[in-house]
Amino acid sequence: MKFMVIWLLLLAYAVFLAPGSEGSDPVMEQVFAGNWNEIDPLVLTVFNSLGIFPLVILTILLRNDRQKWPAWPFSLASFAGGAFALLPWFAFGDRPAKRGLRTPKWILRILRSNIWLILLLIFFFGNLLTLLQGISLSGYREAFMESSLVSVMTVDWFILWGLSVNAVHRFYPDANRKGLAWIPIAGPVLVLFFVKEDH
Repeated sequence: MKFMVIWLLLLAYAVFLAPGSEGSDPVMEQVFAGNWNEIDPLVLTVFNSLGIFPLVILTILLRNDRQKWPAWPFSLASFAGGAFALLPWFAFGDRPAKRGLRTPKWILRILRSNIWLILLLIFFFGNLLTLLQGISLSGYREAFMESSLVSVMTVDWFILWGLSVNAVHRFYPDANRKGLAWIPIAGPVLVLFFVKEDH
């Protein structure tokens, strides 16, 4: 029920409440034009992380895809829709079902490999390099107020963070160092390094 409420609130925020200019969106224009250097580094880092978060959540869900609804369609849709795509699964699909794991074995071998987990961490730390250009909270706040893209993606980022923590605690309640899951993006990946699963 709580995920359904969050999903409805997210939709309401995106449609009715998100701040931003009534005309053209300045950040979205720069994104579509490919003018990455014109985008605030912190805004760009958050924007890019919305492509890494779904990889992390996909890894967790597909390693445990035994629930009522298959997780893979929602996981794949999250690359375009973020939390908008994942919340319905968390709300309705994450129910126990008497069935085996859906994920093909060859995909499981990849998702359970340390090489894949290291690759996710490389994506994460590579994205952080953008911040070497400088961090301006005032610049981010200005972009948040002027761009509906930035305001919605910020809320989306925080919800994805919460979903990733929830997924770790849901599927790996006995995992060592599961408190690391609270570290955005990298934390759940680090937890998976300590998880032992039947192959």
